[in-house]
Amino acid sequence: MAEGLTPTPTLALQRALAALVLDPEGATFEEDPAGFARSHGLLEADAQSFQQFSAGLAAYRELARLSLLDPIETMFPVTRALLVREGAWEACIEAFLQARCVASRHYRDIAPAFLGWLAETGWGQATWPFLLELAHAEILEVLVARFPETGFPSRLHPVPEPRDHIVLDSATQVVSYRHAVHQVSEEAPVPEARPTHLLAYRDGEGRPQLMDLTPAAAALLTRARTERLAEAAAALGLTDLAATLSLLKELCDRGAIAGFQAAP
Repeated sequence: MAEGLTPTPTLALQRALAALVLDPEGATFEEDPAGFARSHGLLEADAQSFQQFSAGLAAYRELARLSLLDPIETMFPVTRALLVREGAWEACIEAFLQARCVASRHYRDIAPAFLGWLAETGWGQATWPFLLELAHAEILEVLVARFPETGFPSRLHPVPEPRDHIVLDSATQVVSYRHAVHQVSEEAPVPEARPTHLLAYRDGEGRPQLMDLTPAAAALLTRARTERLAEAAAALGLTDLAATLSLLKELCDRGAIAGFQAAP
């Protein structure tokens, strides 16, 4: 809507209901439902309806907020435990809700939207520099499990050769963190500050799996997608090429690697 134009009654009602659910001052609705409605530009008839149906609208606020919070609390239990311990969970949730960044109509997209909000805003990361990594690690396996299938190049083979490129499975992710966020728990949510490399993939039955990688192995899985295996291994100081090829064959058998393709 152009700036300065008065919103239509329907749009004003939608905005008021959004404020009722998402804004902290929505809680003041119960004190003065009609006044709350008027403060959001609703017509007097609507204000009186807010007064008349205040109990139902209060229940709507509670249920809608629970629907938004439940997947976040379910998917990020360690993040929640950390912030509850620090007295910051409610502030985090209120900031997320006020950002109104859940654009999808699907319940499954709420938790990824929370992760995206943390990444975009940097909320809390001045105090807890590992916070985004922690949240990402908590949802990583779910993202891998849900990742859509994609096509692969033709003529892939399952046994790697020195001149091959690696073709990872569509769901496979090689991730690097500055903290060992995969080893935390709700009881001990603060991770050790050390470089961590993980391979997240789906096994042959479609179940998500995590594997610790050495820095060289993580770099190889990245470089050998565009460089020949022998050249990438040599550049990373992996002098035992036979052992390297054996590891890659194992990862292919596990489902992390889709196959290998001869480099042009």
